[in-house]
Amino acid sequence: MNVKSKFKFFAILIVFYITVLPLLVIYLAVTSPVAGMVLPVLLLVFIVVFWLTVLRTRAHKIEIEGNTIIVKRYFGVEKPVVYDLSTLDGFITLFESAKGSVYESLFILKNGKRVGSVSSFYHSNFDQLKSILKDKLIDLGVREATFMEESSELFK
Repeated sequence: MNVKSKFKFFAILIVFYITVLPLLVIYLAVTSPVAGMVLPVLLLVFIVVFWLTVLRTRAHKIEIEGNTIIVKRYFGVEKPVVYDLSTLDGFITLFESAKGSVYESLFILKNGKRVGSVSSFYHSNFDQLKSILKDKLIDLGVREATFMEESSELFK
C-alpha cells in the first residue's frame, strides 16, 4: 500500500501568511521615510526561527511504501530521507493545543531521535496515516508536551 501525506490548505495558508507578511513589513519600512527598522528586523528573526524550528520538526511530507517510509521536511521541499520501518523504534503521540483546539502529533523515532512527524494540524489525511503507522510501528505511548522539552526539541 502506497500512502502519501496531504497538507491542509489552512496550514499552508498560515505558513504563507507568516512568511510573506514580515517581508512586506520590511519592504514598507525600507521605503518609508518615517518608519523604523526595529519591528521589521524582529519579524524577520521570527520568520527565520519559525522556518528553522517549527516547520523543521512538524511540517513533514510522509510517504509510506510497503516497508519503507520516506520523510521530506519543510512541507516536502527538503531532500527525501528513506527509512526501513524495521529500523525505527516506533512513534510517540503528543497532544498540543492551539487556536482553541487540541491537535494530535505523532513523532516517528529512530534511536530515540525524532525523524518524522504526522500532525492533525498539518495533514488532511492524518487518521489514515495514523492507522497505517499503528499497524507498522510500535506505539510508544503518549508523552506530555512540556514547554521546556519541546523547546529543546526545536533546536536539536
